[in-house]
Parts: sequence; structure tokens; C-alpha cells
Amino acid sequence: MAAIVTNSYFRNVTGKPGLLAFGVMATLTLYILAWAYPTFPGDEWILVGIQSFRSGWLDETAKWFASFGLFWVFMPSAGVLMVSLLLLRRYADVFMLFVSLMIIGAGNGLKLIVDRPRPDHQIFEPVQSSLSFPSGHSLLAIILGGVLIYLVGLWVKPILARRIIQAALILVIIGMGMSRVYMGVHWPSDVIGSYMSGLLALVALIGLRNAVASDP
Repeated sequence: MAAIVTNSYFRNVTGKPGLLAFGVMATLTLYILAWAYPTFPGDEWILVGIQSFRSGWLDETAKWFASFGLFWVFMPSAGVLMVSLLLLRRYADVFMLFVSLMIIGAGNGLKLIVDRPRPDHQIFEPVQSSLSFPSGHSLLAIILGGVLIYLVGLWVKPILARRIIQAALILVIIGMGMSRVYMGVHWPSDVIGSYMSGLLALVALIGLRNAVASDP
């Protein structure tokens, strides 16, 4: 599964403008539909189906994912990583991480434009009343997780270790999206929208990184 999101994958995508154009159009269409409709067909059915598996350990896992997406949790972690990269003179990688944080912030701002309300299926207090589309936690996971997957592909030479780390990061990305639906704070289409726009952002980020790197 880790092979799906690898360095070679992103290089292949950036070399296919038709595929990129299709991805952009599909993502724009999804955002427009989310602006026009409060839910998509199947949203509620999937959400309720996922919540039917509710258990204590799933509650705690979902809360863990939610806490990881908090600003004062992921920002210090990103800051430490950026400082470490600066000390290693990995300036192109620092640039990629910095721009990724800006994109995450802009993605959260898109909620104001789409203006989709959250589901009425929240299982934890306090009930979140902010806007729903796209899922900010999922966007954070797909962009930062994707950047880390790419960097692991550059840094970790043993193939087995590289694949294990990348697979673990992919599971975290998927788990973040699933946890948001499980908690009832997002519709499945909110998460899908984040993943689609996040993948496009990753293609752009890696392209920028390689453009400014002295040794891409």
C-alpha cells in the first residue's frame, strides 16, 4: 500500500498534465457540490454505519487522533522538524514544510466559502458548531503525512524500513479521516474532499521542492 504514495508516483503525476487537470476539475466539482448540498448521497448511511461499531477503545482512538490535529500539538512538532532541517541545511525541505502549513491554513479558510454545516451525529461533548467542509484534520493529515512519506523516501535507504514507515504514515492518514466520521463531526464527503485537494497540494509542493532544491 505504501507504494501508492511514493516519490516515483508524484514524479509520474507531475509529468501528466491531463491527469492533473482531471484531478483539479474533479476537486473543484466536489467543492461546488458541497457548497450547493448539505450532504451527498450515502453520507449519512456511511456515518451511521461506522458509528455502529462504537466501543470504548475506538472512542479513545478517535480522541487521540483529534488531539493530534490541534494547533498547539502539531505546530510545535512541525517547528522542531523545520529547525532540525535548517540545521542540516535541507532548505528545500524546510520550504516545502513551510508552504504546506500555509496551504493547510488556506484549506481551513475554504470552510467559510463552502459554508456546509456539521452533521447532527456527534458523539462527544462539547458539540462542535463550526463549519464542516473540508475536514481540517484530514487535510492536515494528508498534506503533512504525504510530505513525510516523500521525505522518508529520500532519507531512509533500507527498503523494508522505508516501506514500514510509509505504510504506518498512510494508516495514520486513513485513521484520521475515519476518526472524524466516527466522531460524527464530519460527513464522509468532507474527508474525501480534503484527501482530493490534499493530494493535489502534495503534487504542487513536491514540484516546488524539487524546483528549489540543488539536489532534487
